[in-house]
Amino acid sequence: MYAPNQEMWHLSTIQESERTAIREALVRFLRAEAGEDKLRLGMQSERGYDHTLWQQMADMGLLGIVISETCGGIGGSDIDAAVVAEELGRSLLPVPFIETCVMVPSLLESDDITEETQDILSAIVRGTATIAIGGNTALAPYRDPNSTLKLNSDGSVSGEVSLVMHGAHADFLLLTFGSDAQTRCVLVSSDSGYDVDKQTANDPALRPATIKLNNTPCTALTGLRKDDLERARLRGVAALSALQAGAARAIFEITIDYLKTRYQFGRPIGSFQALKHIAADLFLEVESATSAAHAAANALASADPLAAKSVALAGFICNDAFRDVSAQAIQLHGGIAYTREHVAHLYWRRARATLSMLGDSDTHRETYLGAWETAA
Repeated sequence: MYAPNQEMWHLSTIQESERTAIREALVRFLRAEAGEDKLRLGMQSERGYDHTLWQQMADMGLLGIVISETCGGIGGSDIDAAVVAEELGRSLLPVPFIETCVMVPSLLESDDITEETQDILSAIVRGTATIAIGGNTALAPYRDPNSTLKLNSDGSVSGEVSLVMHGAHADFLLLTFGSDAQTRCVLVSSDSGYDVDKQTANDPALRPATIKLNNTPCTALTGLRKDDLERARLRGVAALSALQAGAARAIFEITIDYLKTRYQFGRPIGSFQALKHIAADLFLEVESATSAAHAAANALASADPLAAKSVALAGFICNDAFRDVSAQAIQLHGGIAYTREHVAHLYWRRARATLSMLGDSDTHRETYLGAWETAA
């Protein structure tokens, strides 16, 4: 069972009133700058999103929300990261927030802080650096079991890894390889030189890539302990759960509005009992997902000894809820949802894309049940 190191956890410097203000400001920003039309335009770009939005998020202080004040951030906790992730999920904005602003800072601040890592953290806060994660360990958002990454005797890295989300345009790569019991992590700058083959994804906003390295200079993160790696993974899963909960709620609300305004036989289709039952079931899933995501963030922020169990629970509940709600939304909308003009298919595609991100539902269930068995 994962046991949090109390010294590595800090209470959020953000008060509840400030957290509410952050959410409200982010909602206004996303409605104005990341509406459906602009989202679709961003999907046609090289990155899959409008990069100026990333800089605007930096100007709002959102990219350094969990980075400590000593490293240039605002010293928030996982609760604050969940607030941002939840609203990003609602808008479907496919920025690399979880990797760049949650997982990587957790690792860098757990390692021995050097001038290089300090500069990277500062660049994240300023919005001048994005970081993609790839590899064959549980730290990789999309684990590549066929990765051939290896650390050479001269300290360089060689090999190939696929499924590196945002890898083609990231300023840095964090590569993780070895085994879950003995994981290596190295940082590679995009200036170091490596080959990139772009891959395709079912979600039109995502940009996976295959990275090929040959004696490429890198910086090894040698001060990381096993608990540091697990902590970064848990923080990533918690943020992803919040994102999925937010997205599930958004497409649920879109669907409910449709049921209220689509008339058949002289009455709203939402008044039909069969559809009411489906909507009620979906509402329960959305509420359960939101509660689970919030509980996981709170458990991590308070260094709860059972935080890993809370995160695993949120992992499968939010995963399943987003999958179920987005799929039912298409059914409840009928034929219009099968067209590219309607937004429903974008939520469904994002749900499918996140099903295996940082572990699938079965993996999280096994972790959750295993934690109960250990406790017993």
